[in-house]
Amino acid sequence: MYSFGIIMDPIENINPKEDSTFSMIIALQKKNNIEYIIPNTIHLINQKVFAKVKKLHVFKRKKDFFTLSKSRLVDLSKLNCILFRKDPPVNEKYIHMTHMLDYLEQDGVLIINSPQSIRDFNEKLLGNNLTNHSVPTLVSSNQDIIISFINKYKQVVVKPLNLMGGQDIIKLSYRDKSLSRKITNITQDAEKFIMVQKYLNQVKNGDTRILIINGIVHEDVLVRYPPKNDFRANLSYGGKFEVKKIKYKHLSHLKDIGVFLKNNRIYFAGVDMIGDYITEINITSPTGIQQIETKDKYLSSKISKEFEKIVEQYYDDK
Repeated sequence: MYSFGIIMDPIENINPKEDSTFSMIIALQKKNNIEYIIPNTIHLINQKVFAKVKKLHVFKRKKDFFTLSKSRLVDLSKLNCILFRKDPPVNEKYIHMTHMLDYLEQDGVLIINSPQSIRDFNEKLLGNNLTNHSVPTLVSSNQDIIISFINKYKQVVVKPLNLMGGQDIIKLSYRDKSLSRKITNITQDAEKFIMVQKYLNQVKNGDTRILIINGIVHEDVLVRYPPKNDFRANLSYGGKFEVKKIKYKHLSHLKDIGVFLKNNRIYFAGVDMIGDYITEINITSPTGIQQIETKDKYLSSKISKEFEKIVEQYYDDK
């Protein structure tokens, strides 16, 4: 039995019918102790990281789906593993939290996913870097450069680099009369870098989420479809989904990505593909478990076993 600490957004605000962290906890708590780490209490003192924690149990029901014990102050290095599942934005506070978690990694605590790797690899850029088929992509804060790119590719998707779930992603056209104003707003008057990508028409055929667990590509995938009058397929914006088998032609490259991720201590990731293009690799708090479980009801258990295997091997190697 291992002790797993969970860093996540407030549990009282989640939807237990959809939340992926909830599914992980349901499976992990069968054999392990689960400690709910209160994010705003994490602090570093004399090179040791402490936080207030509460013992957590979750239940598959709509109301009263969790119980928490009284909080107690704990040296987090006493835990066997910490699941770092805090949602973006990856802002200054988020980055500073990764710096504190670095001390735990140096102290020998396994963290899934590694705070260093979350800091080193931007989710949007990582997807663009590891795709087999290059999407014309620009990262800039300069309005003239951005407009020139849009004029070349006619229709583009503009993405913030530090958000998730389709937040603030917009589609722009070279014909848009308010183009300059929109770019000024999203770049915060050239103070913020954004990603601009050629619009992929293939999104109407689905935006596919592939989960990679401990380097293993899960072959049941989540295909999300945009709702009417929107180009974003995110379920949070009304997208519909199907669970399908992975396309065989993508499998070899995704296995290579799995090796890359595992070598960089990213043990749970969600790869997003439109057509043959990888558009994003989610490494902060990937979702999709419960949707895929409509076809593979044992997915959470498989993830739990892989996490336990990672912990066991980690401490055997020390």
